[in-house]
Formats: sequence, structure tokens, C-alpha cells
Amino acid sequence: MNNNVSEQNVKNLLLLLDGALRYTQSAKSGIQQNDVTMRNENISKAISIFTQLDAALDKSAGGEIAENLSGLYKFLMNQLTQANIQEDPALLEDAEKILKDIKDAFEGAAKQYLDTDNSQNVQQTQQPASQGRGLTIDI
Repeated sequence: MNNNVSEQNVKNLLLLLDGALRYTQSAKSGIQQNDVTMRNENISKAISIFTQLDAALDKSAGGEIAENLSGLYKFLMNQLTQANIQEDPALLEDAEKILKDIKDAFEGAAKQYLDTDNSQNVQQTQQPASQGRGLTIDI
């Protein structure tokens, strides 16, 4: 496994989740400020992120976890759509709580993964201090 690619993928995922959270919060502000453009644009951007995250899931390899994530992404897209139609910030607050939980879970898993992967790389690159034959001489 290429560490640079997988580490970058993890970072990209976290950036996307962070962006979706910011767009959801901005959409809520748009509703509260009665700013239709702000609401629509931010909901559209958040839905676009969830659409991409859902499309990127490998459901055959990811099994039940990928299916559950897909369901969560679709639920969040529905919440955002309904919040936009109903102009209801409470629906966005519910979506925001779920999104924060998802983001926190991914951050914890990413930290654990990256810490484990980095320690394995360090172990692989360290050379033994001596490569003797195991022979000792007492004088």
C-alpha cells in the first residue's frame, strides 16, 4: 500500500466532511437570515459533497459499513433537501449533529490508521544495529 496516496485520501475525506459541515452551517445561517441564495447555494454544495462521497464508496469491498455510510449520506441529502423546501433550520441542525458524529468518527479512525501506518513504516526502515553472526568471545 502506498502510504502517500492513502494518507492523502484520508486527508481529502476529512476535508470533504469539514466542507459539508461548513456548508450545512452556512445554509442554516441563510435560512435564519432569510437569504434564499445563501441557503440554496450552500445546501447544493453540501449535497454535492455527499453525492460524491456516496459514489466513492466501494460497497462490494466495504460491505455493511459502506452500506451504512451510503444510507447516512442519502439521509443527510434528504434532510438538506427538506430543510431547503421547508426553510427549516431545525432539519439542518439535525443533519449537522449527524455530520459532526461522522466527522469525529472518521477523524478518530484516521488518527489511529495514520499512527499505526507511520509506526509500521518506521519499523520497516530501521536497520538492526549490528548484523553479526551471533558469535561472542569472552576474554
